[in-house]
Amino acid sequence: MNLFKQLFLILLVAWLQTGRAEGMSEGQIKSAYVLNFTKFIEWPAGVIGADGHVTLCVVGSDVLDGALLSLDGRKAGNRQLHVVQYANADANLNACHVVFIGESERHRFASIVKALGDSPALTISDIDNFAEKGGCIGLLYRENKIIFEVNLASAQKSRFRFPSQLLNLAASVFGR
Repeated sequence: MNLFKQLFLILLVAWLQTGRAEGMSEGQIKSAYVLNFTKFIEWPAGVIGADGHVTLCVVGSDVLDGALLSLDGRKAGNRQLHVVQYANADANLNACHVVFIGESERHRFASIVKALGDSPALTISDIDNFAEKGGCIGLLYRENKIIFEVNLASAQKSRFRFPSQLLNLAASVFGR
């Protein structure tokens, strides 16, 4: 990652961590995090097709007040997001590059993560202890700001590469 991208990432996360930006809801800020994780995380070779489309699967009801749905068609670097909504985890998630698991799936998130196994699907959620219990990235609202936690062992199992600057900005990194 070049120096400009590193600086941009650090500044962006610092801005997002300052709390609620003027006029942005918690869901919108968390959606911005998801967009930027998609931009900076490196997938295993061949996972993202030549068209650069990344499928973001949103699992659950009323996830982040619908803010993730607004990411459909947005660019994350050279990748374009395609958002698919699933009411619950019974759907086949094998075609997903990113899986955001909503609060309504709190009691099933461990089975969702387990079912995805070592597939190259980046799992993200704002369920408490998500990263600690096996998800890749957990987004949390603490002390009037949004923070994130990373489960490095889960990410490595799915063959993701996280920039070291991103790991340095995480509130907690599990599985080092």
